[in-house]
Amino acid sequence: MERVKPFDWHRIFFGDEQAYLFMLEIGFRVIFIYVFTIVLMRFMGKRGNRSLSVFENVLIIALGSSTGDAMFYPNVPLFYACIVITIIVALTRILQEWQLRSKTVNTFLDGYPIMIIKDGKIREKGLKKSRVRKDEFLGMLRNEGIRNLGEVEYAFFERTGDVGIFKFEEKKFEGETTFPENIDKD
Repeated sequence: MERVKPFDWHRIFFGDEQAYLFMLEIGFRVIFIYVFTIVLMRFMGKRGNRSLSVFENVLIIALGSSTGDAMFYPNVPLFYACIVITIIVALTRILQEWQLRSKTVNTFLDGYPIMIIKDGKIREKGLKKSRVRKDEFLGMLRNEGIRNLGEVEYAFFERTGDVGIFKFEEKKFEGETTFPENIDKD
C-alpha cells in the first residue's frame, strides 16, 4: 500500500497525476455519460412524482455506480459503462412489464399497503409488519393534520412509504367497506 501524505491539497483536489488533459477527459466523460443516461431514462418512461420504491432506489444506486466509475476512472472505458447502463435499463423495463402483468411480481418488488389504524386504534401487528415505530407513525399522522386517533377510521402505510388516511365521515354508509385483495387487513 502506498503511503499517503495527509492533507496534500493538490492530491485531494487534483489527484496524484499531473496530467491536466485527463481533467478535460473527466469533463468529457461526465457530459457523455450524463447525456447517455438521460436518453435511456427517457426511454424508461415516466413513473410520476411520488416517493421511490425499494426497486427504484436500487435502480438509482446501480445507475449511480455505473455512471460514476466511468466519469472518474481512466481505466473504465465509456463503452463498458454504456453496456452496464443499457443492461440495467433493459432489466428495469422488463421488470416494469412483469409488474404490469403479474400481481405476484408487483407485490414482490413494491410490497403492499399495510393497515396501521382501524376504527381509531393502532394495530401493533401492522406497525410490526411495516417496521415503523409508533412515535414515527404518529409523526406521519401529525404531518397529515391528524390531531387525534379518533378522527381516523383507517390508515395505511402505503407501498410508497406515504400514509393513506380515511377519516370518519359525518354520515356512515350502510354496508361493508371493501379494500383491494392485496391489502393486509388482519
